[in-house]
Amino acid sequence: MRNGRSAVKIAKLKQRHNDGFTPSLNLYQKAFRRIRNDRPTLLAMAVLAGFALLALFAPFLSETVFQVDQVTQAVRSKYLPLFSEGHVLGTDELGRDHLSRLLYGGRISLGIGVAAAVLSLGIGIVVGVFAGFYGGIADDLINWFMVTLNSIPGLYLLIIITTLLSPSPLTLVLIFGILGWTGTTRLVRAETYSIKEREYIIAARAMGGSNWRIMFIHIVPNIFSLLIITLSQAIGGLILAESSLSFLGFGVQPPTPTWGNMLSGGLEYARKAPHLVYLPGLLITTTVFCLYLIGDGLRDAFDPKIAD
Repeated sequence: MRNGRSAVKIAKLKQRHNDGFTPSLNLYQKAFRRIRNDRPTLLAMAVLAGFALLALFAPFLSETVFQVDQVTQAVRSKYLPLFSEGHVLGTDELGRDHLSRLLYGGRISLGIGVAAAVLSLGIGIVVGVFAGFYGGIADDLINWFMVTLNSIPGLYLLIIITTLLSPSPLTLVLIFGILGWTGTTRLVRAETYSIKEREYIIAARAMGGSNWRIMFIHIVPNIFSLLIITLSQAIGGLILAESSLSFLGFGVQPPTPTWGNMLSGGLEYARKAPHLVYLPGLLITTTVFCLYLIGDGLRDAFDPKIAD
């Protein structure tokens, strides 16, 4: 019986299609179609995916493909220019291979940005949906704490904390994640306020759904598109924050390479070896630009007001 009904339903859909009618697309299907036709966003995604793959396979590329490593020093081979024999992107002030250090630095910089953004997003979702759903005193206390935290200049706060703690990659992930959740919280809180009184939420409550089930099964999935956009933009901002701290000397310390401390260290030798400055700066700029371009493309793709 079910197969017969399914066949009839498929036949009706085919007949509607032949008559010039097509079934309507949901928001995610429309967004996917818009992204597929958005060449700048697709190009940015491809570039970012390429950077991520290069960073992920840094050990294999360095040791097997280029047969170099990021720690071996050769003082006689320092300041080699681009496309030197055995060193495609030259060497630094200690004769270390610059390409290998850029690959390993990408693992640290991209890893810190992605991990910290995911952590801050998770905290922001939990706190924001809790404040928006319950309101009252809990909402007031959370708002007071966010206003107090945001009143402290972010860069000064990061410098103070990294001075007190060892600025390792894990430490920076925890610091950025714990301090960077307020923007996501405001967004989730506002969306929760507008969603919690809608009909399907009232129906879920009438059917006996618990508050936690309503918050994380019915509310959070309905703001998923906004969270994707927030995540992409947060990653770019955190990569810039890590680079800024490393540039000022408060981030991950050498010899562990990051794009930020490589840029800072290369400034002293900019005249002798300009590639030590230009290449990490170019990677930081390109990565952050691609992330913001992706965020802008996702925002347009998920905007229901844009006509196809």
